[in-house]
Amino acid sequence: MKSRITILTLFCLLTYPQSKIVAQNDTDKNYYQPIQDVFQTELVYPQEKNEVQLSLFPIFRHSDNENYIGLLLATEYGLTDNWQISFEWKTFQGIFPDSCPSINGIGDLDIGTQYSFMNIGNSNFHAAFGLELTVPLGNAEKGLGEDQWEYEPYVSLALDFPSLNHAQLFAQAGLGFAQNKKNNDEPEFNELAFSGGLFVPFNKITLVSELSWTGNKWDGGEEDELYLTPGIILNLPGNWETGLGIPVGLNKQSDDFMILAILTFEFNLTKNDN
Repeated sequence: MKSRITILTLFCLLTYPQSKIVAQNDTDKNYYQPIQDVFQTELVYPQEKNEVQLSLFPIFRHSDNENYIGLLLATEYGLTDNWQISFEWKTFQGIFPDSCPSINGIGDLDIGTQYSFMNIGNSNFHAAFGLELTVPLGNAEKGLGEDQWEYEPYVSLALDFPSLNHAQLFAQAGLGFAQNKKNNDEPEFNELAFSGGLFVPFNKITLVSELSWTGNKWDGGEEDELYLTPGIILNLPGNWETGLGIPVGLNKQSDDFMILAILTFEFNLTKNDN
């Protein structure tokens, strides 16, 4: 119970009104944002004040002994032009092992917040700091959830190249802390995650390349997954965006490949932005 209170306290501190924490005022948007999301990395871009982003993320994973399909629903809301909150829920998961019956059900819920510092020092460099809290809703005994509260602080960085058609180098690093379950002989291991890459816009099409790694061997675990993800993002009329990415596993512990799709819609709750 104490560890759960600690997690919630950290989350509340980060989401406390930003005027009490940082001395940066929201400024007019002076950066170019060609896309909303990529596939494996949290970009630095914030939602504008009162702006809502709704997203669907269909997922397919293939490994040597099973297939997995899932559907993730995500919502982001801009509290200010620099500060947002988000919710992500695995509303459906299906696991299809080669040697036993299939399993399906809901997954865990992630609650997040992020504060972005755009055009730092009037440059093309951006940074964002965030925190994600995982609420265990999935059935861990069936492999559909973690059955534990987890929290992950992270930092995202980006460098724009306006002269190169607004291409961007981006990166993210996070450290996930797991709450040990009561009466469990198996310890829970903390996890490091690094990802980054490059996107290059071409009119309505943006090409994306990402390299991502997650692992907990440094903390005594066995996880070590490395993926290369080529992808494409397409801007559609009417504030819609869609994309397709194919992560390819680069080591033995990774899945053979995945197929990740994105469908995003944005709208503002107020007619006139402040």
